Amino acid sequence: MANKNFFQKLWIELTRVRRVEFISYETEEEETERLDFEFKQRIQELKDFHYQKTMEILIGFQRDVELAKTGMAIVNAFSLPKEDIETALKNIRKKNESLQSDRKKLLKALNLPHDYLDVHYVCSKCEDTGLVEERDDERNVSYGSKYCECYMSLLKKYAAEEINKNTPLELSNFEDFDIEMYPETKDGESPRKEMSYVYNSCIKYAQSFDLDSQSLYFYGRTGLGKTHLSLAIANEAVKKGYNVIYGSVINFLNKMEKEKFGRADTDTEKLLIDADLLILDDLGAEFTTAYTVSAIYNILNSRICRGVPTIISSNLDLTEIKGRYPESIASRIIGNFVVVKFAGNDVRQLQNE
Repeated sequence: MANKNFFQKLWIELTRVRRVEFISYETEEEETERLDFEFKQRIQELKDFHYQKTMEILIGFQRDVELAKTGMAIVNAFSLPKEDIETALKNIRKKNESLQSDRKKLLKALNLPHDYLDVHYVCSKCEDTGLVEERDDERNVSYGSKYCECYMSLLKKYAAEEINKNTPLELSNFEDFDIEMYPETKDGESPRKEMSYVYNSCIKYAQSFDLDSQSLYFYGRTGLGKTHLSLAIANEAVKKGYNVIYGSVINFLNKMEKEKFGRADTDTEKLLIDADLLILDDLGAEFTTAYTVSAIYNILNSRICRGVPTIISSNLDLTEIKGRYPESIASRIIGNFVVVKFAGNDVRQLQNE
């Protein structure tokens, strides 16, 4: 025997009206039979309704086909005797107007926008094919097809998501940064005052972030909030729609080295260079080799040439940077990055106490 409550709930969902008070029948079998009949009746009504709407839409498509045919009819009209051309064009114009009117009425009857049957592309440049023609308009020369900007943008977006999949971007924000964890005074200075300035500067940087923003070099001892504020900036940039890549220098270099000397489909170095915002964490912790020095230089130099922002965090001050890296790297950091000093004690240790 069918469950009475099942049919009651189903009927209410299908009709989408106020709750129906069902009449109490003498037997449960009779009530179930009635509900089953009403259910089947409603299903048939829905089928009839959707059949009618489908036919109306098909008729609309037929109108579009007929409209398209009027273009060919115009061409054929000019093959008629000269005295008949004007009459033929007048009839075509009249038919075209009638078809357009029918089309508008049909769409309105279906509560659809007037351009519902038109093709709407997400990207007007490539018409959602992912390819555009590469040509020289001045010389009227075509060089074939190339990937559209929309396609390349999606590739970068998904590649960045893959790299950042283990990065807690959404877990780091400015609201969770506790300035009270920094001492009011230490050795005659005020780390809390210094870090308040750093904190507010990072908020302003994130709020106004764009591709013309300056590059930042965060330095200070371990546990002072460099990574936290870097991720908070990254989080805000992602919300604005920018392609952000975050990671430790060690991990990036290891991945790039495996790709260079092995077989890999990805090109991490290119992704780092092409990112809207690149955040390199813990510069100076990597093992120095000819390859790592060359890779770091190429990434920094390429991004500087592109004019896009990079954020570096490190335990090394500028003097230590000069001693650790060749002039080619040190000069690019000193000359192209705004240096931000982090002061105070290890906040993470204080939080665990």
